[in-house]
Amino acid sequence: MSAEQRHQHRRTRLIDAAIELIGTRGVAATTVTAVCAESRVTSRYFYQHFSDRDALLRAVYQQLYATFQDVIVQAIPDAGAPPDVLAYAPIRALVNMIEDDPRLARILFVESATEPLLRELRSQLMAGFADLVLREARLHLDIADSAVGVAHLASTLGVGGLFEVLRRWLDGELDFSTDELVQHCAGFLGSLGTYVLLQNIGEAPVPESGASANALSARGHARRC
Repeated sequence: MSAEQRHQHRRTRLIDAAIELIGTRGVAATTVTAVCAESRVTSRYFYQHFSDRDALLRAVYQQLYATFQDVIVQAIPDAGAPPDVLAYAPIRALVNMIEDDPRLARILFVESATEPLLRELRSQLMAGFADLVLREARLHLDIADSAVGVAHLASTLGVGGLFEVLRRWLDGELDFSTDELVQHCAGFLGSLGTYVLLQNIGEAPVPESGASANALSARGHARRC
């Protein structure tokens, strides 16, 4: 093994050790000393790779994002599928990853709320996912340039909602099987995609608040009648 390969191998071991510690014992237990012990890399080499613990945590989230991105992109079906079908396989892949490796769920949904830096990194990760969804949607769906702003809004809403649903589901607050959860979430995200596509031809205007209130009132009156 060359010197460069040993250097990269030590970095990988440090990041893997941090993922193991955060995902099993929590971020509070993920000290430089603990990471070095878990990875069997001395502190001397730790500081060759990372200036401090925060730099290591940033590298952990960068690796998680890259891993999720690869799995999600590979799961996307060929172009031409309707939005709900397009969303199904990537959501299934994401849920399978989290179910297969509980450490990921703990890092994303539990430990990410415990420190300001982790909250910042989780926010950046979600923004990255929203950008990824937007980029892939534009590759696979016929989204007009004039609808890109709405598409970005939809991807941000979809990713934020999906993360919250997954958190509550893993906590046992939502009583759905894995298959049911994936199917419903794909349908919801597909509806967002359909809404964006309707912007292309002007079929989904944003109602004025008064008109919206009147419509709701009329529906309520119709039900009572």
